[in-house]
Amino acid sequence: MTDARAVALDVLLRVDEDGAWADRAFATATARAGLDARDRALAARLAAGAVKGRRLLDAAVLALAERDPAGLDPVCRNAVRLGACQLLLLDRVPPHAAVSTAVDLARARRGAGAAGLVNALLRRVADGGRAWVDALPDATAAEAALRRSYPDWIAEAWSTVYGPVAARALMDAGNEPPELALRINRLRDGAAERVEDELAGLGATLRRDPDAPDALVVEGAVDLAATRAFAAGDLVPMSRSAQRIAPLLAPASGMRVLDACAAPGGKAGHLAALMGGGTGLVCVERDPGRAGQLADALRRQGVTGHELVCQDVLRLDVALTGFDRILLDAPCTGLGTVGSRPDLRWRREAADAVRLAALQRRMVDLLVDRLAPGGVLVLALCTLGTAEAEAAGGHPADLRLELRPDLGAGEGFVAVRLSAAP
Repeated sequence: MTDARAVALDVLLRVDEDGAWADRAFATATARAGLDARDRALAARLAAGAVKGRRLLDAAVLALAERDPAGLDPVCRNAVRLGACQLLLLDRVPPHAAVSTAVDLARARRGAGAAGLVNALLRRVADGGRAWVDALPDATAAEAALRRSYPDWIAEAWSTVYGPVAARALMDAGNEPPELALRINRLRDGAAERVEDELAGLGATLRRDPDAPDALVVEGAVDLAATRAFAAGDLVPMSRSAQRIAPLLAPASGMRVLDACAAPGGKAGHLAALMGGGTGLVCVERDPGRAGQLADALRRQGVTGHELVCQDVLRLDVALTGFDRILLDAPCTGLGTVGSRPDLRWRREAADAVRLAALQRRMVDLLVDRLAPGGVLVLALCTLGTAEAEAAGGHPADLRLELRPDLGAGEGFVAVRLSAAP
């Protein structure tokens, strides 16, 4: 079995060298290593913390050890980030352990010279790192961004929209370990009891949310994808915020419902459950690979009678019209999910929000015309504080829902509901 810190280093290297997404690299690395649930949770916290904290950690090493991590070889750079993460961002790791484990990783991968370099840099961080972080200024958006390890543009955008206090709270929320939540699948009789029994047997504590009646928040070291309940389709890993979206459409049996960007299938399955089955549900996904994953997810959830269309929404067949309900969970910058997607903040730029807002407007304009008289469309975006929030502008909205992680929502979403004329 591979040590949790070695798995975390493997994830950092995949992100740094190969451009892999951290969550996907983590899934691959942990499957290969065979970690138990507790070590998997530790590896996740280390890898996510080092990826999220990259800007702050590199700045600390440069300031305290006078060495820019960008100039180090990948193994040394990421071993230093891993050690600095434990020294500066985690509370329960003794400094000597944080340094020695990072040094051991460097020695195993690159030999004694690399180990000596990592040791020298991290000892400087261990000596003065906490005081250096505490002394960082926090008055401007740019200062808040460095202190919390975000790009300046996100801090500035959130400060403009929500004000500086709320922007700092949003950034802090995104640096916390992500909440683990699931949806009980109503299409599987007895699912709730089976899920609760299995998770209780794994030592998890469960919490409900009155605003998301099918949701359970899981506290404890549990790999949901490895449970019997997941394999049987009794549970669907899904944030509480994401579970607030499908009910806005009030779908019902006998309706014709379109999920316009349906992969990976959590909301499509939720729509089907609210409809009492998949009859009348049309799921669209343009990417063949993701369409295959969508098909597998819906099959696991017991969704039948639906139609799956592999097509670009902007080139939707003219026959796909007359829908009573349309869900447009559109491509977006995803800033509401920075807590669960560690490297997302480093992969987005301000220009992306403008580009994606224009794409979302085109999708809304097209799909509004595919509604039946009196039909309802919901535009859902897992982002916050950008121009994308106005992508439905020009169409009369009867509801706007904004969910923020700093206010207890789990993840960030903006949803706008539009209704067609009778």
